[in-house]
Amino acid sequence: MSERPDLGRAMREALPVFEASPSLQAWAREEARKLDQESLPQREPLTRPLRSRVPRFAQWPIAAGLVIAAAAGWGAGVLRPGANLTSSTNATTSQLVDAHVRSLLPGHLLDVESTDRHTVKPWFAGKTDIAPVVVDLADKGFPLLGGRLDYVDGHTAAALVYGRRGHTINLFVWRTAAGEPGDGSFSVRGYSVLHWSNGGLTSWAVSDAALSELEAFRDAYVH
Repeated sequence: MSERPDLGRAMREALPVFEASPSLQAWAREEARKLDQESLPQREPLTRPLRSRVPRFAQWPIAAGLVIAAAAGWGAGVLRPGANLTSSTNATTSQLVDAHVRSLLPGHLLDVESTDRHTVKPWFAGKTDIAPVVVDLADKGFPLLGGRLDYVDGHTAAALVYGRRGHTINLFVWRTAAGEPGDGSFSVRGYSVLHWSNGGLTSWAVSDAALSELEAFRDAYVH
């Protein structure tokens, strides 16, 4: 019995701390409730030895620990960002993913819907302080869908939208500023994020497509 407090303390010290989502918290509470009900003594003959019922109560701390450990492990797998993220880069990539997810809500993806770059590019004139490079990459497998204005990490961004085999790629473009993260790729909450700078502009491509797809998109867009 004396080993269990040590085990619990070791688990609390070793496991990382994450704030679980409401759905995960609800799941953990439900699992704990089920375990608690199962551990309640049932009406049993008085002749049944008491020690035969003790293990059911003894299982509760272990089962509860497994629920907590499972929740912590789930959080680590979902919330862990890509390697070598600074706190500022982490904040930027998190906001980019939020903007990408928000754009997928009905009616939020496009302000100008067109596959013609000569329609999309002029649309941004007077709406941003940049002239984003707009290219139609349909022949490379990345058809232009249109664009919109967005606001990410303190920047008014030109968001160009491309398709890729059922996936949506948001390309956020704004003027390069001091302290911009270096070029690189990141995995944030299950989304791929690719960053590069060129010609005084910084570009962030975000999608639920594989990172290799974003790298192919970048190569086609830049060249």
